[in-house]
Amino acid sequence: MAKLKITRDVTVKECNWLEENFKEGDTVFRYSGCTYGCISFLGTACSKEKGKEPFFEIPTNALIMIEN
Repeated sequence: MAKLKITRDVTVKECNWLEENFKEGDTVFRYSGCTYGCISFLGTACSKEKGKEPFFEIPTNALIMIEN
């Protein structure tokens, strides 16, 4: 699972499904488990811990891969 860095602030106001705000520079992990079709084509399934649930959607345009 890739380690990703958030490149801009992503807020609950922008993404009302998030439970918390993410700041530029925060890191998350690409989630590769079953997402049951709830991730949009504009987003990437992520989790705070490698290979762990819960997963959430972060806009793909706010992410860069820092480790594969």
